[in-house]
Amino acid sequence: MKKIISLVLAALMVTSAFAAPKAKAGNVKVGVSMPTKDLQRWNQDGANMKKSLEKQGYKVDLQYANNDIATQVSQVENMISGGCKVLVIASIDGSALKSVLAQAKSKKIPVIAYDRLIMNSDAVSYYATFETTK
Repeated sequence: MKKIISLVLAALMVTSAFAAPKAKAGNVKVGVSMPTKDLQRWNQDGANMKKSLEKQGYKVDLQYANNDIATQVSQVENMISGGCKVLVIASIDGSALKSVLAQAKSKKIPVIAYDRLIMNSDAVSYYATFETTK
């Protein structure tokens, strides 16, 4: 039960970064990049984030990278070129996204590192994580 509460709170923290009137939210596309569908945790986090953002009126591009760094980089590049105004990234490798995040920064796209630190980049605007206790 504590883990579920923690996941919900983390998702709420991320979605609170998008606080905007619903009229404006409908024009904003959010890219959410998750590392894999192989673990239930990432499936739940992605689905909960998507549901919460859509409830607030945002369009969501949710992608899972199958634990493949090149796939995640490509998906994030597509999110940038596809018009996403905000990126939420649970990175597979926190040091492998430097070039794609530089693209986001050059387009003034805020990046939220979700639950995993993204290193070697000054393009990360926020870091959202949570702590579970046993």
